[in-house]
Amino acid sequence: MLRVGIVGIGFMGKVHVMSFTDKPLIPNGTVKNAKLTAVCDIDTEKLEWAKGVIPELKIFTSFKEMLSSGEIDAVIVATPHYLHPIMGIEAIKQKIHVLLEKPVGVFTKNIEELNEISEENRDVTFGLLFNQRTNPLFIKAKEIIDADGVGTFKRVNWIITNWYRPQKYYDNGEWRATWAGEGGGVLINQAPHQIDMWQWLCGMPNKVRAYCKFGENRDVEVETDVTAYVEYPNGGNGVFITSTHDAPGTNRLEIIGNNGKIVIENDVLTYKKLLVPENELNLVATADLRDPKNTPQVEETIYTSKDLGEVPWGIEHALVIENWIDAIEGKDKLIAPGIEGIKALELINSMLLSTFLNKEIDLPIDKDVYYEELMKKCATSKYTKKWSI
Repeated sequence: MLRVGIVGIGFMGKVHVMSFTDKPLIPNGTVKNAKLTAVCDIDTEKLEWAKGVIPELKIFTSFKEMLSSGEIDAVIVATPHYLHPIMGIEAIKQKIHVLLEKPVGVFTKNIEELNEISEENRDVTFGLLFNQRTNPLFIKAKEIIDADGVGTFKRVNWIITNWYRPQKYYDNGEWRATWAGEGGGVLINQAPHQIDMWQWLCGMPNKVRAYCKFGENRDVEVETDVTAYVEYPNGGNGVFITSTHDAPGTNRLEIIGNNGKIVIENDVLTYKKLLVPENELNLVATADLRDPKNTPQVEETIYTSKDLGEVPWGIEHALVIENWIDAIEGKDKLIAPGIEGIKALELINSMLLSTFLNKEIDLPIDKDVYYEELMKKCATSKYTKKWSI
């Protein structure tokens, strides 16, 4: 059986540790196709907690020592964001399969290096914990889109403002919500799942103009409120809005094209298929706005999470881990290949860079310019420690 290690025993690290037991924190969230054999953290109290859960675990305070110990075949990285690509590169070089928590990193410059090393070591499986790729509503949306059920995109809007975080959440860790410690705020911490879904369903835009508010309604350095406008190569456009201070918040995705419309909100997907595509309707419509011929006729289908096989939070993570393990053993393809993580990160970087420079950004972004601007922010950050392994 594949032997797995976990590095970083914070909130998500503990969820992952428990998922390798018969008493997971999330009911039914057990990983069934591998064994957890080792954990690593610089905090010895966290290591003792893990050993109390699984007494036979090997414990390490050095990531490199765990990789070279011979105790693991694969590793889940659940450390702060700056360490993700550094640890991913080190693991791949040592022929240890790696699954990174989101985001893949903080800036695309070193993710390119990570992807290059992954490509050079294709016998090592590199995955990402984008758990929303197991969400049946998004899987159904992708099926509809791939079958041309929406047609040519016109507009893609996502309001995701139900990431409510109080001030005490930010005060809980000195690295959290700082430029040098976390590399950003709501975009890099909470919203990467939705940004990944955005590009997974609709592809990458070619232009971004964003307005990020730093420390809006919270005493932090980084962005807590974002409104971004994007344009796609086909002329379509989109808006992405997110925050951590709206209460009550909203989570609503709308995708509309010339063949129909998808709306996902409150665990329900509504698909409205145009019986006559809009570009064809436009050719036969009359000047009389009261003419019934001008009314778009639709066939509506509603899907609920329960209808499609609901996958609660936490179980999603276990499913991604199981898929990664099956991919290592050649039994399945990755749900979330690691090399795709750069796409969501590029969108995150472009939104921040647009605000830093107060202008529209063309994609792909200039990775060196973004890195330079980020380092300027880090130079003034209250977090002064350096990330290393």
